[in-house]
Amino acid sequence: MANTAVSSELVVKKFLSDFFKEFVRGNRFSRYTGTGSNNVITIKEGRQQIEVPLVNRLSGTGVSGSSTLRGNGEALPNHGMTLIPTYHRNAVEFDREEMEKPNIDLMRAAREALMDWSKEKIRDDDIEAFGAVHNGTTYTNFGDASQAVLDAWVTNNDDRILFGNAASNLTGDWSADIVKVDATNDKLEAASISLMKRMAKNARPRIRPIKVDDEEEMFVAFMDSFNFANLKTNLGTYHSNAMPRNRTNPLWTDADLLYDGVICREVPEIADFIDSSFGSDWSALATAGASTTRVSPVFLCGAQALGYGLGQRPRIIVDRLTDYEFQPGVAVELKHDIDKAFFDNNPTGTSSQHVQHGMVSGFFSAAKDI
Repeated sequence: MANTAVSSELVVKKFLSDFFKEFVRGNRFSRYTGTGSNNVITIKEGRQQIEVPLVNRLSGTGVSGSSTLRGNGEALPNHGMTLIPTYHRNAVEFDREEMEKPNIDLMRAAREALMDWSKEKIRDDDIEAFGAVHNGTTYTNFGDASQAVLDAWVTNNDDRILFGNAASNLTGDWSADIVKVDATNDKLEAASISLMKRMAKNARPRIRPIKVDDEEEMFVAFMDSFNFANLKTNLGTYHSNAMPRNRTNPLWTDADLLYDGVICREVPEIADFIDSSFGSDWSALATAGASTTRVSPVFLCGAQALGYGLGQRPRIIVDRLTDYEFQPGVAVELKHDIDKAFFDNNPTGTSSQHVQHGMVSGFFSAAKDI
């Protein structure tokens, strides 16, 4: 006797009404973003052009005793940072014929995917800004900058750029300095973090740390997964006999590391700019070190490292009217400009010397292990 086989056209297909999404990491910079001056990324709101004033400390000696002060004062060093927010948009479109086929709510799925896209857009613009360089005329990033722009940036920021683990590696020639970063001596380690912190505290003008509870001073270092892994390994060895391995010990957690007053935060997407030619193309760093080793940046930040000109918070727009409501769509719209803060350290001189305001940029050997 032959059993009856049901034709595939007659099989009832049941789909889950919910859906699975690709993982999208939240913005790793959000905790350090705010409207106040005690933030790594400072938000200023405005619809069009936003001018952010940057004021440096006074460095004169003043007068003592009965000396006349009038005429012996000093000019207040100041510089304006211009942010021009622009619109960034994306959309998902359907037609009613296709929307009725699956059992999931495609409009809801599209809304969630677009909000994720907006978070990724802001995060990636943050990373691009961290990699910005400026020679006084041209603002770009170290993937797209000419040799002349890179050399001027290195020279003007010689007290806040580090190539490997020796400050003496910096000479002012980008191509000659970056190739000194070797895979043996120039991995990110505990001593690297301490050196970058000392550079931030002794830079002129100084890089202002973030105040915690109105007393403690902290810096934050952002890095990709490969620099983070090297640092974590070194910290484990460095402190293996000094501190117990337990859940409260920040040196062995898989979240942030805390060392020498510096919060070390892993941002895996930084690697995308090097290894995937993502956003601003930093792919030259993949073979930039000694013997063509991979070099990856570490951004050690104090307050006001980046300026975030916010023209409009992200909003979702649903359009159901196209083609007599047969082709609905959903879009996300945001408006912003995110740039690294630079100021002119030679405002009265014959040539500008643009210096990054709140950051030490370090470059370390960080080979990919996957």
